[in-house]
Amino acid sequence: MSNATPSRSEADLTPEERAALEAAHAELRTAVEAYERFLEKELRPGEDVAAMRADELRAAQERVEAAETKLWARREQLLGWRRPAWAPPATLVSDWILEEDPGYDDEPDAAWR
Repeated sequence: MSNATPSRSEADLTPEERAALEAAHAELRTAVEAYERFLEKELRPGEDVAAMRADELRAAQERVEAAETKLWARREQLLGWRRPAWAPPATLVSDWILEEDPGYDDEPDAAWR
């Protein structure tokens, strides 16, 4: 039975299992990048709203949802980790921190004062 904590760590994965997990992550990143073109930018008063095709937007959302479902299934299969009920879907997350973002995790957490 799955619980909220991983039953295995990523270090325990075989090269094939790691590749499968990385492929699922890459698929989700690609789907999110394709979806982000529909998000444009912050709407401001007086600015025109860009027109888009609803069927293309729906297809992009469905690709993100399918990739996200696949990633969570892979995590559960390989690591024993179930998706938390509180986790928002990728289509609602407005700012993804990618591994390529420099400096995001370089600083240690500041102590609470």
